[in-house]
Amino acid sequence: MSEKELEKGERPEESLKVMIAYMLSTGLYVGKIPKVPGTVGTVVALFPILIYWNRGGEYVLLNQIFITLAVFFIGIWTSTVIVETFKEKDPDYIVIDEIAGYMVAMIGFPTNWKILLLAFILFRIFDIFKPPPIKQFEKLPSGLGVMVDDVIAGAYTWLVMYLLVYVLKIPFLY
Repeated sequence: MSEKELEKGERPEESLKVMIAYMLSTGLYVGKIPKVPGTVGTVVALFPILIYWNRGGEYVLLNQIFITLAVFFIGIWTSTVIVETFKEKDPDYIVIDEIAGYMVAMIGFPTNWKILLLAFILFRIFDIFKPPPIKQFEKLPSGLGVMVDDVIAGAYTWLVMYLLVYVLKIPFLY
């Protein structure tokens, strides 16, 4: 925002761009819930997963990847706008990173309640405890640093899920 705009009394946090970025980055304001915003934000990811995850016929996996990439790139943009506007490194109310991370964890898996729940629990564990090298990715600049650590936590979750579902074929999960 230019100095002239600031002199007119306009505040950067009131621009349309910032308002849209804020709405999307908070998962339609769910991130503003005061207790456990990351966990509640992960719940938001269930909605697009349950609605769109199994669509696409023979291209269902491609569909899942494209939806996840779209959320990831929108998340980088929205997080960058919010971080730079409000001068906060990785505020808890930004939950689009949890949404993208959980989507990564669910790529290629069926959407039955057992799989959804196991992936949810594993993702939250990886996201909260951030085993190496996840924590290092938070040092990336701006919105990229906000998003990538959760996507890596989603990848860790995906690896454990793949092992349990497709390699060990745990009967409980079917």
